[in-house]
Amino acid sequence: MSNLLSKIKFNQFFLLAILAIFSLSSCGDDDDAVVVVEDNPTLFAEMQKALGGSDNIANASFLKYQSTGIAYEFQEDPEPIDGKVADFNYALIYNLDGTQSKQDWVVDAEYAYATYFEFEETIDGTNGKSTGETGTFPAHFQSFGVTGDPMYSTKIASRQKTLMMSAPLAMAKMIATSDIKGDTYGTINVGFNTSALGFGAATPDIELLIDTNTKLPIKAQVLENDPLLGDVVYEVLYSDWVTIGNIQIPLTLEHILDGNTIRTETFSNVEINPTFDASELTVAAADAYPYDANQAMFGHLSSQFHYRTLLQTFPIDFPVHFVDSEFGVPSTLIPDDPNAYLIAGDLQSHYTFAFKVDGGILLYDSPANDRRSEVVLDKVRSDFSTAPIHYVVHSHNHFDHTGGVRGNLAEGGELIVGSGSKSFIEGVLQRSSTVLPNPIDGMSITVVGVENSMTIGAGDEQIELYTIPSEHAEEDDYVVLYKPSTKTLYFNDLVNPGFVFVFDVFSAENQERIIRLAKDVVDFVDAQGLDVVTYYCTHGFTLQDFDFQTVRDLAAM
Repeated sequence: MSNLLSKIKFNQFFLLAILAIFSLSSCGDDDDAVVVVEDNPTLFAEMQKALGGSDNIANASFLKYQSTGIAYEFQEDPEPIDGKVADFNYALIYNLDGTQSKQDWVVDAEYAYATYFEFEETIDGTNGKSTGETGTFPAHFQSFGVTGDPMYSTKIASRQKTLMMSAPLAMAKMIATSDIKGDTYGTINVGFNTSALGFGAATPDIELLIDTNTKLPIKAQVLENDPLLGDVVYEVLYSDWVTIGNIQIPLTLEHILDGNTIRTETFSNVEINPTFDASELTVAAADAYPYDANQAMFGHLSSQFHYRTLLQTFPIDFPVHFVDSEFGVPSTLIPDDPNAYLIAGDLQSHYTFAFKVDGGILLYDSPANDRRSEVVLDKVRSDFSTAPIHYVVHSHNHFDHTGGVRGNLAEGGELIVGSGSKSFIEGVLQRSSTVLPNPIDGMSITVVGVENSMTIGAGDEQIELYTIPSEHAEEDDYVVLYKPSTKTLYFNDLVNPGFVFVFDVFSAENQERIIRLAKDVVDFVDAQGLDVVTYYCTHGFTLQDFDFQTVRDLAAM
């Protein structure tokens, strides 16, 4: 892994990492170590034999199993507790050529909101279909997880890639019909983009690492993009091998992103070539969301972002062009303030606000990814102002609110964050980001840390920034925005518009948390002596409920 990580530092475009594993043996009386190097075709033949033999591998067409697992999130401190966000299980039927799959999911989420939901995803080539409710809110709002959440091309790609990397048997079949790349004994380069599931020659290849003693795969790994962190290594580690139908199958997987465990899962009821109705894996084109190969490439390159948000009950799989959502709030001027503009999107789950100030523009929050930020800037230019971007402000450093930071800074400007996350975000901006184009490559970005408060502009444009203590974010991290001219507070996550309408459907634990977070806001407003009449958030849900009295009512429960 050291070679792979060192390559990341070189800032090369679309890195292809080659990791060498050498077999050491002693020779002669002086015990000098001699490096024995054999080629990958030799190793692959040995791996085939260890897995069950080339004939058994060739005759395996479908895989079926039940998976039970735990999901974790490493970029939401100090919540959730110990990083755990959900328990999950799914039943899988998988075509080992990677083109078809059906997963029946059950998720018992603890964070961001405790909720239980079930859905079924079916992929049939480039056609995908999802049925069932995803998340807390679909019964009340057409947003933030929707009934029959569409199988967008990005989601199909991310599922295909992850399922392939989770099945050494599937990769062994792929390798058997492809050229075996590389001549270093110990690593087989699977060559994902040479397969029928490929997303173009510019995408990094998946690598399969082999134990030179047991000849069984240790893990699959690939270089991919994390919207916030840039270049990251995604790994799937295999353990607890058992024999099923004369073929070796790992019963335990650990999914690791940038060195952090994001999921663990254990398989049971494993079958190879099970009996099932072929119609279970078919999806009619009329039932599928239109497939876009370019969008699919982005899903392949950022595959784990989808899983991470899904298991936190807000699946961000949406095409980035939704800045005038057909499901809810369109991009619009803020009522009674010609200097403030809301850029909608992501089926209402995440917004950006733009403000005219000091002859330029201030952007509040950078949700999702740089592709969304590019659309946001286009929307600001076409419908609001052509003034330069002077400031980008982040509410807090959670990945769903900061993944588009490079895109928002593409035209320049200062990045303003809470002082508690200044060093973190400075480190993020210095990381290599090559798997997808880096909008700020070669630019020097000034990061300003707010220490309690900061004022920008004057008169009707004046904007006040404050850090607010809250259990939802690290100390001195969370930044709210206040406009005295309109008596309006801008923030998110602590309370979101629409929560008051569904408060009764939350668990008692979630109700207590919402009350605590609302109290954080009210206590801050009263301590600062701010006159707040309305509030807006970078999460949506509803065209109603912008009266700050709602927040006070929640805090008083």
